[in-house]
Amino acid sequence: MEWTTPFNDINQLTQGSIIDGINWGDEDNPVSIVLSNACDLEHEHASYLIVAALYPASAIIGNSREYKGMTHQNGFSASSKKQKNAVENKLSDYIHHRTINRYYFIDCTASDLDMLMMVDFQRILSLPIDIKNSLRPIAQLNTPLKEQMMMQFVSYTSRIPTDRVSQEDEQVIKNKLLEEIIEFEK
Repeated sequence: MEWTTPFNDINQLTQGSIIDGINWGDEDNPVSIVLSNACDLEHEHASYLIVAALYPASAIIGNSREYKGMTHQNGFSASSKKQKNAVENKLSDYIHHRTINRYYFIDCTASDLDMLMMVDFQRILSLPIDIKNSLRPIAQLNTPLKEQMMMQFVSYTSRIPTDRVSQEDEQVIKNKLLEEIIEFEK
């Protein structure tokens, strides 16, 4: 499966275009991916360009509390087989987009980036479309992956706020579920 294809003409900018040259206002200035609607860009109806930051997947995963909680305190190499399996299962979840979360994994090794990347849905900018001509095209996320990325973005950002179950109620529910599971196993 090819994740990305070459993208050389900034005039062909569309949803899923990976670009460089966005000033994120800090020293890292990551590469970006376009989230703006493709039809708006194609028909020149967009007055703003909406982008998300892309970061190396290893940095995002390796620095996460989740990863650190799965591995030995001295790192992956010192982890038990069970811990290593848990990490590998979590990596598979990221690669196959099995969970809706803050990040979307992209294999950009076939592009100029030559690395595995994560789209960060919490790092979004909206910029005037006029910035388009100052950007450097890198690659284009292929279909159906760009549509999948957008679905994950919408799912992540459009969550309906609901009250959480209290800890006491949660424990009651867990106990009941465990009772029923044990009964079912008999």
